[in-house]
Amino acid sequence: MSAERGPGRSDGGGPASDGDSAPEPPTLRELLASVRAAVRTQPPRDLFLLAVPLPALLVAVSLTPGTDAWRLSLATGGVFESRWALWTAFASSFVHASPGHLLDNLVNYWLLVAVAYPLSVVAGWRGRLLGIAAVYLAVVPLASAWATIVALGGLTNAPTAGFSDLNSALLGYVVVVWFAALATEATGDESDGPTEADGDGSAAPAVGVDARWAVVAALGSLALAYLAPSGVGYFPSLPAVGSLFALCAALVAAGLYVGVGRPRVVGLDLPPERELLYVTGASVAAAGVIGSLVIVPFGSNVFAHLAGYAVRVAVPLVGVVLDG
Repeated sequence: MSAERGPGRSDGGGPASDGDSAPEPPTLRELLASVRAAVRTQPPRDLFLLAVPLPALLVAVSLTPGTDAWRLSLATGGVFESRWALWTAFASSFVHASPGHLLDNLVNYWLLVAVAYPLSVVAGWRGRLLGIAAVYLAVVPLASAWATIVALGGLTNAPTAGFSDLNSALLGYVVVVWFAALATEATGDESDGPTEADGDGSAAPAVGVDARWAVVAALGSLALAYLAPSGVGYFPSLPAVGSLFALCAALVAAGLYVGVGRPRVVGLDLPPERELLYVTGASVAAAGVIGSLVIVPFGSNVFAHLAGYAVRVAVPLVGVVLDG
């Protein structure tokens, strides 16, 4: 992204002369002030609904006696084996093994929401984010329980629990909405910068990212999950599956390159705080994919992470494709 913002400050405090130097980067205080101003412009109801009720529920469940019995036993024959099996398949996502386990998932949740919400606002997806959140709270626990039982059922009767499957679902959403938000930054105004000619001779904006490139990122991240050596022995690398995802990612990338051109971000000329949002969002997404699907601590349920990520990344991708 372009680092030039127009007239800047010189070392002496006066305006920088043209061609002398690039503008000074914003200070941390200026960036924090921009963040506070952005928060104040958002509906307090949205911020409250995203930040408070779900963490409060997780804490309340952890403090309620007897909820340890809600953990899902991997000896269960299936999600729909009995009413109790169905209940534990759902409720186990809201139970934690220890206070440290709970705190880790709360911090990860707040971190993901802190980038998912502003990206959703930029993308025009605020209603979409809030509208489907309740649906995923019902679907992802059952999907992750099913994937875990299919993969590990019969091998052990160990209990499994934790909110990380839903955090992984939110991570999948961040991957997609990052592209959807960046796609709104291109103005398409020929007066704003140079243009490139399309194959039919018409002018196209020289900057911009088609949101459908999110499909490539999603398929590529799944390829990484299956190709890279895992941090846990029960989830070995599967080169055949990983190569299939990688091939699909390459085919989609080739189709997008021919159809809409490569992503062009140099020259978007975004404000520093908006650039910081994209850099932070990309960093959180990359670290989340690696930390939840590749380099995971012993005892982590990678199958639950993978199921949550796949479910959450698939639905917004449908929206991206339809919007495109």
